Amino acid sequence: MDPSALLGDLDADQRRAVTTESRLVAVIAGAGSGKTRVLTRRIAYRAATDSADLAHTLVLTFTREAAGELRRRLLQLGATGRVTAGTFHSVAHGLLRQRWADLDRRPKQLVTDRRRIVGDVMGHEQLDELVAELDWATARLVTPSGYEVAAKRGERRSNVPPARVADALARYEQEKRRRGVIDLDDLLASLIGELERSAEFADATRWRFRHLLVDEAQDLNPLQHRLVELLCPPGDPTADVFLVGDPAQAIYGFNGSDPDLLVDVERHFPGVEVIRLPVNHRSTPQVVAAGAAVLTAGGQANHAAGLLSARPDGALVEIVAADDE
Repeated sequence: MDPSALLGDLDADQRRAVTTESRLVAVIAGAGSGKTRVLTRRIAYRAATDSADLAHTLVLTFTREAAGELRRRLLQLGATGRVTAGTFHSVAHGLLRQRWADLDRRPKQLVTDRRRIVGDVMGHEQLDELVAELDWATARLVTPSGYEVAAKRGERRSNVPPARVADALARYEQEKRRRGVIDLDDLLASLIGELERSAEFADATRWRFRHLLVDEAQDLNPLQHRLVELLCPPGDPTADVFLVGDPAQAIYGFNGSDPDLLVDVERHFPGVEVIRLPVNHRSTPQVVAAGAAVLTAGGQANHAAGLLSARPDGALVEIVAADDE
């Protein structure tokens, strides 16, 4: 790969994000600003300049489709080395399977839908709402008693009584232990536990994955953020992490994500270099202006500030109202 060829079609902000020598980087990428392009070019550029090893590079994504797209783009760029790219859960599952094998532990059965177990122990009344509350609580590391406290403080609102949610959390955990199964969130929690308990395992994992990149970092929940911190401990001079996301595009709030983890990245990773990509290469100035107006009206003026379009003028945005969906 020719390093200069990887930069030719990038704007100034994108080029800075790709080439910065900092090993702690957070890219706040507005809509249409080339987030995936910057992420893949960063990987390829560092490999081309011998500042990173593709075989020791880990990219964490939120969907299998995103991981597949990253691999395809890297191949198109000439990055033929094996980069590990996958969802948080798939990567955690792979590491745990190897860990269990190394310790001669019997692998635990994975259940991908907690709805059936919750229904067995709690009945089917308000089941969907109950499962949604469990999703939120486990992603945010909230205990049964902690959920009731959060509800009393107004931090979480639901049609399900807080005491019933707390009871469901406790009984769900007991039933999983009785059946000897784990769910998707347990994959992350179990891996976090292994990394926290074993310094040897943590060191080996960090050696294997020396360069960490996180896509759509605005959708990190506290459980996932803790894993990122264990893989790249804040304050560790060898930490090498590249976060890309846009707090204005968070879509997993229902599942416990917290865009403030990216907004306040300097508090979590002291010394991080924050780079903003304000130029939208996809939409016309009229569309960008409309989007900025919506963000501002919704109390997110800080995310709307400085947004620009690189496209020619287009048609004015029309507001269309309909009687129903």
